[in-house]
Amino acid sequence: MVNPPIPYNDSERSEEAIKYSSYSIENEDLNFLSSMAAEICNTDSALITLIGREKQYIQSSFGIELEVREFPREFAFCSHTINNTKKATVVPDARKDERFHDNPFVTGENPVIFYSGYPLINKEGLALGTICAIDGEPKELSEEQEKKLALLAKQIMNLLELKKQSEILTKTNKELSILNKRFQYITNSTNIGTFEFDINDRSIVFNDAWWKITGYSNEAGISLEDWQKLIHPQDFLELKEKFSKNYNSKDQFSHQYRIQHKNGKYIWLNLKAQFNFNSESDDPTHIYGIFLDITEQKNKESEILYRQKLLQLLYELSPIGISLNDFATGGFLEVNEKLIEPTGYTREEFLKLNYWDVTPKEYEPQEAQQIESMNSTGAYGPYEKEYIKKNGERYPVLLRGILVEDTDGNKKIWSFIEDISERKKDEAVKAERLERIQSLLHIKNDQNERLKNFAHIVSHNLRSHSGAIGMLIQLIQEENKVLNEQEAFKHLIQSSSNLETTIQDLNEIVEVNLSDAKDFQRIDIFPLIKKNVESVFPLAKENKVEILIDVAPETYMLGVRSYLESIFLNFITNGIKYSSPDRESFIKITAEIEENYTCVTFEDNGLGIDMQTYGDKLFKMYKTFHKHKDARGIGLFITKNQIETMNGTIEVSSEVNKGTIFKIKIPNKELKAPALVS
Repeated sequence: MVNPPIPYNDSERSEEAIKYSSYSIENEDLNFLSSMAAEICNTDSALITLIGREKQYIQSSFGIELEVREFPREFAFCSHTINNTKKATVVPDARKDERFHDNPFVTGENPVIFYSGYPLINKEGLALGTICAIDGEPKELSEEQEKKLALLAKQIMNLLELKKQSEILTKTNKELSILNKRFQYITNSTNIGTFEFDINDRSIVFNDAWWKITGYSNEAGISLEDWQKLIHPQDFLELKEKFSKNYNSKDQFSHQYRIQHKNGKYIWLNLKAQFNFNSESDDPTHIYGIFLDITEQKNKESEILYRQKLLQLLYELSPIGISLNDFATGGFLEVNEKLIEPTGYTREEFLKLNYWDVTPKEYEPQEAQQIESMNSTGAYGPYEKEYIKKNGERYPVLLRGILVEDTDGNKKIWSFIEDISERKKDEAVKAERLERIQSLLHIKNDQNERLKNFAHIVSHNLRSHSGAIGMLIQLIQEENKVLNEQEAFKHLIQSSSNLETTIQDLNEIVEVNLSDAKDFQRIDIFPLIKKNVESVFPLAKENKVEILIDVAPETYMLGVRSYLESIFLNFITNGIKYSSPDRESFIKITAEIEENYTCVTFEDNGLGIDMQTYGDKLFKMYKTFHKHKDARGIGLFITKNQIETMNGTIEVSSEVNKGTIFKIKIPNKELKAPALVS
């Protein structure tokens, strides 16, 4: 197989192809055009593809049922086609073509023998993909067919371009709609007051928001003098000076001041205003501006001052060491008491050090990595290292921190340093315990394996002896016909039969409990349920029981097929056996998907079970709850064991003479085993 050449512009080409791949998957128009390609080339199948950097994406297919729609690029015939933008690429017999003779699509099942393709070229001249026709027999392509295939490729590209432009337009319209709604929301619901002051007639007009902010009614309006009286006396002169200073300026200006609310309290307003000039005069004619209620902000500023003091207190009393270092030198600029405590230094001594003075030399590579992390992400850690005490001893610490800049643009590092000496001691203890647990687990696994072997041997030997006893009794019967009339011999025959049944039951239980998760596989449950329903149809018909199935065909579980078949059959036959003769009977089977689990429910309107009397005995061995000739008391016991072996659960609710609901939950994906040690 010859790998296709990579176009010189492949990076740009593949990036553009990926954009188109999201526009028209399984589009009816594309499907029609792919069928046209098959008709033009007289082939069984045709595809419309896009070629990405590493994969071929199938946009439409005719004559082929595809389970996947992505294939490795190196195996795709179309990867050769995009290199030939002037004419069709035709492969009469791929088996004889050195480029494809050993290609998996040629050597595999349903081989591709004939191939003809034409590139899909956008208006920038990039070959994004192909329209291709394929067949399982050798063929030739006429010049007329090649021309039609080329015209079809242009039509496909036009359709893709139309789809692209349509989606871009739809997206743009959606974004414009969102922006318009956002603008409408802001303009309609803003709580910003506006004003307009006419300098000539000294009238002032406020919007509804201003009246709402101040609490006054706007029915009578307000004069300039009345507005000035509402301004806090301490702020009035400053505000007047601000207006005077900017009288001849066309720039915006701002000022914060207090105004009296209708409730008598003063609120803070932030004013932003600008004088307006007309072309005929050098003097301003109007003042326009906005007011924003910043009372809450002012209150928060007061709270911030309080919190700054609180943070300073927490800094000093923190249970974790905190430091501020100069990024360039590593020198300690700020440290709290918790950081100094284990070092043996005084605060004055420690502030003369840098972090290299307390860091062992062997940590230089890790330090370099953390510095690189800060440069790229603005943070470092968490990571562990050791600090050197004043007396030369070491102790383990866990560090993390962030890179900041001060008002002068100098880089600083805030670090949080935790002394983890005690934690390390605890980890050592945990490691020792874990080693002991793993040793015990190994012993347990070995013992389990021996128990499995023992169970197999016992079940095999019991089955052999039981069979031998049965054969001996049968020989004795044949040789001594008179024994058949003796009561004791009849009891012996019955006991032998009971022993064989018991051993059979025990064998089933052993098989259930010896199953392993490695035997689990994905199983589609709809066919199993349908198969069981069909097998019991005569019994259901005889008992006049209607069986209803509401299970999606794609529903599946992870488990053992024979167990699931046994479980489903047991619930269905129980629903039939214990149906009520007094009403029209039904069994309803439904399924739903929960997180990580598939739940199947078997509901009937039969005799029901007295849960108060038998609830705690329901799944025990040899317990029966109705008089029925086939009741053995083993079915629900085995069913529960089978479900739990597959990591599932079973729930039951029932009411006498109304019916029973069994709900089983079995995983539909592999679940992680719980950790031994947290």
